[in-house]
Amino acid sequence: MSRIKNRFFIACLSVALAIALFTGVFAVMGWGSLLQKVGSAALYPFQWVGAKVGSGVSGFFSYFEDIDSLRQELESLREENESLKSELIDAEILADENSWLYHYLSMKEEHGDYSLCAASVISASSSSGEGGDYALSLTLNRGTSSGVQTGMPVVTSSGLVGVVVETGINHCLVATLLDTSVSVGAVTTRTTQNGLCEGDYGNLHDGCATLRGLPEESDVAVEDIVITSGRGSVYPYGIPIGRVVDIRSNAYSRTTEATVEPFTDFANLTQVVILTEYIHYVDGYENTQGGSP
Repeated sequence: MSRIKNRFFIACLSVALAIALFTGVFAVMGWGSLLQKVGSAALYPFQWVGAKVGSGVSGFFSYFEDIDSLRQELESLREENESLKSELIDAEILADENSWLYHYLSMKEEHGDYSLCAASVISASSSSGEGGDYALSLTLNRGTSSGVQTGMPVVTSSGLVGVVVETGINHCLVATLLDTSVSVGAVTTRTTQNGLCEGDYGNLHDGCATLRGLPEESDVAVEDIVITSGRGSVYPYGIPIGRVVDIRSNAYSRTTEATVEPFTDFANLTQVVILTEYIHYVDGYENTQGGSP
């Protein structure tokens, strides 16, 4: 074993001396640069592999650094998006409130003989139809503490909503025009023919009411406008109800009936107005025997 070690040592020493001698001879002969080039060429593959490995390791860690940066940027964008959504919702709410306030003030200015009580819809009892869920009854956030009584009409800037049927201290219940218990004295503006506009199960699916009691020979036509006539003791004259969309004859009563599409959007009611006091007119003339609720 010692003999083998000695031989290996002698071989390594011989190689080292040969390299030293070889290098010295080339240096004395002026071929040092050539030897340097040859060495560089021999070492190049090892240097190239080392550089690639180092670059790969550097890129590996850089990849994870980029992911962290992207995650932070994504989180920042999400927060910005949520903030913009919130601002947009606030702007829409403000626009709706401003629109409602404008219509409310316009109504007060147009109807100086009305005493108005603005109210918000707390909840609604609805019936589903093709155009949405149509409100049959509404619970409002105004009651006797605000001067609200049963029998008071409820409207929007678009037209008639219904009538107050129950009251509490801070709330009230309203039956809408689509409820079959509601009956409103109505007149067509073009023909001035009177009838009763009522909720009707047959038209509820379409969110419409029925104008009944028109003369058999009535010339009411599609697109005719229907308003309150003031007949009865609940609704003042001239509140818009809706537009005629269909006409038919009732053979049993020998009268004409019309389907009326309300101007009020019963699928999207959020704000209404209660008429707490008004001068009562019938067919456009003041009723000296009637009055406010």
